[in-house]
Amino acid sequence: MFRFTGRFAGVSSLALTMGGLAAGLAIAPQVQAADAHRYAFAIPSQDLARALQEFSRVTGTPVAASPDALRGRRSQAISGTMSAESALARLIDGAHVAAQRRGGTIIVKPLPVAVTPAAVASPPRRAATFEPAGAQLAPVEPASEDIVVTGYIEAVERSLETKRNNDTVSDTITADDMGKLPANNVSEALARMPGVNAVRDATTGEGDRITVRGLSTELNNYSINGVRLGGAGSRDNNFYRGVRLSVLPPDGIKQITVYKTLTPDRDGDALGGSVDISTPTAFDQDPRYVRLSAEGGMLDKYDHRKYGQVSGAVARQFSDNFGVYVSGNWSHRKSQFEQNGVDGDNQPDTWYSDSETLGWDPNRFVMRGMDLGFGETDVRRWGFNTSIDYRSDHHDFHVRGQYNKYQKKEFLNRLNFRNDTSRNSTRLVQVVSANVSLAQPDDNVVGYDDTLGRIYGYTTAQIVDQDGDGLITDADRKSKSFYSLYGGSGTWDPQGFRLRRFWEATNESGNLATANVGGISRFGTVTLDYDVSYSQSQDNLDDGYTLEFRSDKYGWLGNTGVLFSSADDARFPKWLLNAAGMEAVQDPSQYAFSSLEGEVGGSREKLWQAQFNVEWKPDISWLESIKAGGKFYDSRRHTFSGSFLELEADGTMADFSDFFGKNVTSLFGGAYSGLYRLGTTIDNSSMLAELQRAEKGESTIFEGFAVDPANAEISDEDSFRFNERVIAGYAMATARLGRAQVIAGLRLEATRNRIEAYNLDQVQGQRYTTDSSSFANLLPSVHVNYDLDGKTKLRGAVWTSFARPDIARMSSAREYGYDTDPDGDGEQNPISQWILTSISQGNPDLKPMRSLNLDMSLEHYAGRTGAYSVALYYKHITNFLFRSSSSNIRDGTLGENVNPEGVAISMPNNGKWAEVYGVEFSAQQLLHWLPGVLGSLGVGGNLTLQRSKAVTGLSWHPEGYTLPLMETPDTIANLQLFWERKGWEVYGAWNYQSKFMGGIQDFGNNPYEQAYSFVDLTLRKTFLKKSSVQLQVQNLFDAHTYWETVSSGTGASRAYIKNGRTISLGFNLIF
Repeated sequence: MFRFTGRFAGVSSLALTMGGLAAGLAIAPQVQAADAHRYAFAIPSQDLARALQEFSRVTGTPVAASPDALRGRRSQAISGTMSAESALARLIDGAHVAAQRRGGTIIVKPLPVAVTPAAVASPPRRAATFEPAGAQLAPVEPASEDIVVTGYIEAVERSLETKRNNDTVSDTITADDMGKLPANNVSEALARMPGVNAVRDATTGEGDRITVRGLSTELNNYSINGVRLGGAGSRDNNFYRGVRLSVLPPDGIKQITVYKTLTPDRDGDALGGSVDISTPTAFDQDPRYVRLSAEGGMLDKYDHRKYGQVSGAVARQFSDNFGVYVSGNWSHRKSQFEQNGVDGDNQPDTWYSDSETLGWDPNRFVMRGMDLGFGETDVRRWGFNTSIDYRSDHHDFHVRGQYNKYQKKEFLNRLNFRNDTSRNSTRLVQVVSANVSLAQPDDNVVGYDDTLGRIYGYTTAQIVDQDGDGLITDADRKSKSFYSLYGGSGTWDPQGFRLRRFWEATNESGNLATANVGGISRFGTVTLDYDVSYSQSQDNLDDGYTLEFRSDKYGWLGNTGVLFSSADDARFPKWLLNAAGMEAVQDPSQYAFSSLEGEVGGSREKLWQAQFNVEWKPDISWLESIKAGGKFYDSRRHTFSGSFLELEADGTMADFSDFFGKNVTSLFGGAYSGLYRLGTTIDNSSMLAELQRAEKGESTIFEGFAVDPANAEISDEDSFRFNERVIAGYAMATARLGRAQVIAGLRLEATRNRIEAYNLDQVQGQRYTTDSSSFANLLPSVHVNYDLDGKTKLRGAVWTSFARPDIARMSSAREYGYDTDPDGDGEQNPISQWILTSISQGNPDLKPMRSLNLDMSLEHYAGRTGAYSVALYYKHITNFLFRSSSSNIRDGTLGENVNPEGVAISMPNNGKWAEVYGVEFSAQQLLHWLPGVLGSLGVGGNLTLQRSKAVTGLSWHPEGYTLPLMETPDTIANLQLFWERKGWEVYGAWNYQSKFMGGIQDFGNNPYEQAYSFVDLTLRKTFLKKSSVQLQVQNLFDAHTYWETVSSGTGASRAYIKNGRTISLGFNLIF
């Protein structure tokens, strides 16, 4: 059998005793007389292993079990004063196990399962038995066949145990015996589950947030220890719900469960799933527990940037009733990245009249501009969590808190080219814009006039004669364009471009904190749990700087516009200029100082909440429980942005030579070198020091407005406040009908919103306005769990859920448009005579998205050696809205309406519908049948195949036009190989994610994040039984961390980023 050395160190070995009992204590005489005593019991229904642990603690009687005796079984609740024998009989009633006393130990074994046709149709409930001493018992497996299970394998075992015991479709990841998740990042650890993918930070390469079954982070909910977790969303990505898991460290977490179907006792605002994070308590550890971990690492390329992290935990059970757990963590990770991509949307190679059109061939698009850059990131995380627990026979109380801080500094030097039309770009205008047969102007010159310029062979029926002289000449040029003609015959012909270099620096921070007080009280067959909590989260830009050097080049050194070629490799486009231009690109004097600006911004949420649940477990054979509860929470959000710096300087980049950094001569393995090198950069430290001097008025090169970022001028236009109050209640019941467990119930959530935002009104004045809205959601659900046999479970669920509307689209902000010249005389009238013509606004009355969800899963557990599952899911979502785009007035899913006064009102409408469906395969297998050391080898993995589509609702899309959901890959795959023997452990993981759509753009040229795959490898050696040292390589094969393309194909790259591989060495000491 398997012998665990971690948290369940007594569950799957021969002794199921509590850690508080002294090893070797001679208790046999007590056991022999145990039934002469009566004990006070208060053991709730739970996992049978845990219940027997509690029984052992109360009675002082050791309990032993074979490996399969307890797997997936639940106890009955017992409460009151009774003998040990009576208590044990009640405890294991219905669990299909038998208990027998042998000497001073109680041994538990499974009852034989005899399946007959009649039994399958209606299996009777078979009572557990308690056999007196002397009864026959199958011999226990010899110790020589024991397999010691630790590390990753043990964590997988516990995860599967949790999955099996849950009443819903779910998946769990569990920290190993060293307190470590299977990845160095919470998002990346979750991405190893079926149906979950990580959305990565493009520059750090780390997982930032997750998508569950096709639904992005703001469409799911999160909790810590069952208490709702606030989420400020992502300021950069314009969504203000959801949790950025990059804030959380991978330490101090016991396990994370993703509930993919929801019963009524869970918050119903989750279209994809509900993520619950559990933190350790003192009772999850030995009575005295100390852990210290440290790790150091480095990138294998660039400047070999180093990083380090330290974490520790202390736990103490001061008695059987009272314990304290405290953990803390700190990490500092430096990295560098190389980046290229397009600047501005790619354009068709022929003239167009409207960018909001479909039907274009992206293979015929041309690049308007491109970037080449090299950057650095510096990420620090620190935090702590604590749990204070008191447990007694009838009442358990806890105080829990956690605080985590995230800070990221990012620097980027980039070279930029962008074709421009500010000069030399007026064009001849076609009379019939749809005509595509006209000759190009350069091929149709028939003469020249000193005043009119070139004379063309066009007729006035072909080209608009602007000056009315009957000739088509350069004097007839009017509209600016990138194309040779302003009409259908025009081809790509830029006449100039911007040549720029940027130095950009951002200092971002975020935090996530919770504090809660609660408990569980048991009153016979009734259990009451209750909790009061506070949560806060922030996502802030504490200060950000953009330094721009720019020169507009028209006819520069014999060049007009700049062209680009991706002929060699689509990932690495190159700029094309003549020889003089290629050389001059590297000359700092060609870049005039343009601007230096500083900005701040942020998104914050504070969340107060209270909840309770009451559960009754009657003594009725078919009715397991009735449960009801309620919750109230008050969420207050605030977004803001502002500026604190606007500096000027004379000269060119050459005059900033005192601030120059290194000369970057090669990027992407030499793809950009020689004439295509990045070249001169600004040193980060030197420039930051100068900016600090500028804030004090002491700069040697800058002049202008500069204050400390803490005193920034906040823009009312881009700020709003949002208050959301929710009252929820539910009722549900769980019944046992033969082999089927049925859970049915109803949840009601009522939401009230209050939104304050700024109105831009030139007539009535700029001002804040307030809007309110409310809605309620009734959420029925039915779950069925059917035990095909002792190892195989079939689950099915029909359930409903919802997601509250996008906060930014609900904004009460309004922008008013006026006809300032109503009499048409060409002069602006007095303001009192202006006529209101249009209003652009948010829509506080947007309806929530609702989803009808159908799920089915089949799970097979092959003892402790393997587990297999397949799950199907389908979601039909109404009122669906794609994530909003930019600015406070969102332009996605706009509707045009006309009020009774004839004023056009533009605002977001309720969305249409979306569908997500898929299948998940998952398997874990220990290859114990292989000979010798190979018998310690295991393999695991999962595969998710899913499809999604949603009606966009955009005015320029055809009625019913659909696109995939954002951040939703069609394929997610994971493969793990693990081997553990005699303290040595090797763990390899491969993660693959197919491409997904990242947004909606003009021309139907929607950006896609291309597929990626990563391989991580860990080697660990355990010593002193509980301590270890490990070597880890992340991104073993140096794959790209981010690749965004112009469309779904790989022909044109928007951004391509590599960070390199990371090598680390660490240790864990447990005392």
